[in-house]
Amino acid sequence: MQKLSDTHLSRFKGLSSMLSPENLSADGELPQSAVRKRKRFLLSEWRRLERKVGRVVTEDEVWGF
Repeated sequence: MQKLSDTHLSRFKGLSSMLSPENLSADGELPQSAVRKRKRFLLSEWRRLERKVGRVVTEDEVWGF
């Protein structure tokens, strides 16, 4: 498996952080419809970045677990 560049790793970490429940829902302030829309967008960005690096990337890999 090819190692991620620092730039790609940083982007995946940013997306992963934005996908956390607290950030995704703005600590419960957003309506569920907005949360779903935000999640769909972030997951599509994750998949786009995976296509750019040419493989599937897991959150465990991103965080070094």
